[in-house]
Amino acid sequence: MEIIEVAPWQPYERVADQFRTGRTYLVGDAAHTMPPFKAGGANTAIQSAHNLAWKLAAVHHGIAGPGLLATYHDERYPIGRFAARQSLIGPPLALLKLEGATPGLPAGEEAPLFTMVLGYQYHSAAVVSDDASPGTVTFVDVLTGQPGTRMPHIWLAGDGKRVSTLDMIGSGFALFTAGDLAAWTAAATRVAATLAVEVTVHALGDDGAAHTGLGAGGALLVRPDDFVGWRTESLPSDPESALRQSLSAILDR
Repeated sequence: MEIIEVAPWQPYERVADQFRTGRTYLVGDAAHTMPPFKAGGANTAIQSAHNLAWKLAAVHHGIAGPGLLATYHDERYPIGRFAARQSLIGPPLALLKLEGATPGLPAGEEAPLFTMVLGYQYHSAAVVSDDASPGTVTFVDVLTGQPGTRMPHIWLAGDGKRVSTLDMIGSGFALFTAGDLAAWTAAATRVAATLAVEVTVHALGDDGAAHTGLGAGGALLVRPDDFVGWRTESLPSDPESALRQSLSAILDR
């Protein structure tokens, strides 16, 4: 074996201050660079692209206002910052032995891999929730349909076979209901026609309702990127109005 060249390598992380300026959006390594440990760079880049793609499409096709695009930075910057920090925990601390050159991170800040990949919770204008300030991020241990979190995988019965909730989410919005399917279907049909958006309706069944903790008639409105945009614990007195207001808020209409 012949060694052609030797070059030093030092793990470091950098995150852009803004992921959006005017019509320019930063995604992947343009927005954040980090060591490869925990595959944080690739996972975060793919997540950001998924987050931005449906928003660009919605605004381009005229079904969302420009404010929806502002939520890209609000949602993804905190995650990029978090992932970059987490990437400093890994093999270099024990294996690279770069004297005085290892950035490190206090052990108490290390988060489980689930948190880094799936357990984060968005807070922005594209999530109908009063839980936290926009532009911040929180984390959950279990996905139960909390607003701003990824829709949980739940096996549901459909056409005589098991179907994952994640496979029921298409290119539009999906409404998962815990009962009162007829009322929600009627409401979704009218709202979809009014706002010119796609809304499919699915019954969670007993298992889905138990997993999410929804009460009778409750529902989850899931965005095209598989994240819960709105949650109602029970059937509103006017489901059509509640759904229309929530969709309008998410889409900046």
